[in-house]
Amino acid sequence: MFESSEITIVSAANEDFVPHLATLFLSLLQTKKEETIISFYVIDDHISLPTKEKLNRMVNEYNASISYLQIDKVEFEDMVESDRIPTTAYFRIAIPNFLKSTDVKRAIYLDCDMLALEDIEDIWSIDLGDKLLAAVEDAGFHQRLDAMEIDAESNTYFNSGMMVIDVEKWRAEKISEQVFKFALNNQDELRFHDQDALNAILHDRWLVLHPKWNAQAYILLNEKEHPTKIGEIEYAEARKEPALVHFSGHIKPWHKESDHPYRDAYLSIREQTPFPIEGELESGEK
Repeated sequence: MFESSEITIVSAANEDFVPHLATLFLSLLQTKKEETIISFYVIDDHISLPTKEKLNRMVNEYNASISYLQIDKVEFEDMVESDRIPTTAYFRIAIPNFLKSTDVKRAIYLDCDMLALEDIEDIWSIDLGDKLLAAVEDAGFHQRLDAMEIDAESNTYFNSGMMVIDVEKWRAEKISEQVFKFALNNQDELRFHDQDALNAILHDRWLVLHPKWNAQAYILLNEKEHPTKIGEIEYAEARKEPALVHFSGHIKPWHKESDHPYRDAYLSIREQTPFPIEGELESGEK
């Protein structure tokens, strides 16, 4: 059991994604216990000062703080990217290194396109044992490690949108450096970029969490079946009571084409942030 009264949340965003980041943060703040302290760290990809001031004011209304981590993007320049997966996605690989100047021992990384419906403290204190992180299996790619020809005891492949990270162990074993090396040496094989590279290095070294803690669109829209009976049961449980909704996929709840069951929940929280939607919803079609 990990004991700390202060929860550390890390996300990465650029100026355009701050409204979604703010929606995630506000959902976390509204679902936590009043006495719980949350320290937010934002990997800062050119977020403007006025935007930061709005975020700061929102967070400061709760028992929380926010810090911005400045990065040198040079080390990420050679990473393969795509329309859906920009360079920003690789920042999560180096989170323990970004936190080197702090006394943070554990952190929860969250993608910006998520929404908390339950208290994040429920997974913050989980016992990782000898594992380096806890995560949820990716809902659509159960045979991905086999396809990558990774020699692993278990072929379970995690979604990197939510990770409970042992910062000290990760840094001590130079995991970031190993992941970067794999990514650079296998660029043609990286279908899911940073996520593939993380799984290639951390297979068999992560703790599997219930899918409600990263309830991906495939699960909530009932678009994929799990290959095991227990997996199907857990998917049904996640659909009934998701704790952390992940708006994975190309169409997001801020797109007018979205039919996601938690779209209204996102829009409701978004309207309470300093970044409400103005005018019509944007299109997610390319």
